[in-house]
Amino acid sequence: MNLKQLQHFVTLAESGNVHRASARLNISQPALSKSIRTLEEELDVVLFDRLSRGVRLTPIGQWLLSRSCSLLSEVQQLHTEIDLIKRQANGSVRIAAGTVLCSSLIPVALARLREVAANVQVVVESGYWDHQKHMLLNGEIDFFVADSRELEDIIEFELVPLPAEPICVYVRSGHALLKKKKPALSDLQKYPFTGLTKIPKELERVLAAYPELPAGMLSSSAVASNDFGLLRTSAVLTDVLFFSPPSAVQEQIRRRELVRLNLPLPPQLQTHFAIVWLKSRRLSTTAELMKRTIMECALQSFQAGTSHIAKA
Repeated sequence: MNLKQLQHFVTLAESGNVHRASARLNISQPALSKSIRTLEEELDVVLFDRLSRGVRLTPIGQWLLSRSCSLLSEVQQLHTEIDLIKRQANGSVRIAAGTVLCSSLIPVALARLREVAANVQVVVESGYWDHQKHMLLNGEIDFFVADSRELEDIIEFELVPLPAEPICVYVRSGHALLKKKKPALSDLQKYPFTGLTKIPKELERVLAAYPELPAGMLSSSAVASNDFGLLRTSAVLTDVLFFSPPSAVQEQIRRRELVRLNLPLPPQLQTHFAIVWLKSRRLSTTAELMKRTIMECALQSFQAGTSHIAKA
């Protein structure tokens, strides 16, 4: 079985007729029929019921169609990305990203980009989504990556969401809370915490609904900053509580500097990151390559970051 056979199979399944399918593929009808027969013989299954006026998928044919479409789509994406790599030459891209992402996902994506496109120049601005949306509208950046909860209703924007992650509570190794077999949310009130100076209003409402959780990140936090990396380091060095998605603390978990508290946190407490660009402005080849690299790294970071939760 090869990709050409799968393409023939998918086209015939979509057309339902050998004549139409062969025309779409620009091959003869006998050649298409032979390709399908060879595929069926190799798999030792019947993929189509032959009817008087066309063909109809068998149950196993329907299953193969569902798998083939996604596989062919991935192959097409690979061709697209390789083409982008070949065409980017000495391009440049200017982006912005949230402070959490600038301390986790973005450095990983930049390293990945350098592996395949070493001559690309990238400028990254760190900050909050409310300022970055104006940067995008003013043409100062190609796109930005940030919390999208307050951006989804802006009609000028195109968004592609990144995998959502739970926001967990982490403490330094040796923290007193780790001695409890089953820590409760009420135990959090006994300790100071780190907090970003700004969070989305929707997230504020989630926190306000749970009295045991910190309701005001700036007003009641022991350490407040717009620098996520600074907050993370503070958690490693002191007894403060640290709220973070798993992918942003992978290295600290690996080095056993931070440990996740096994707490029953509300499911609404999660990330809502997205890549945002203008609908009216087509991304350059280099910007598109940067965007796709971030998406790929986000998926891999999500899978690696959440694996330690499953193992805990």
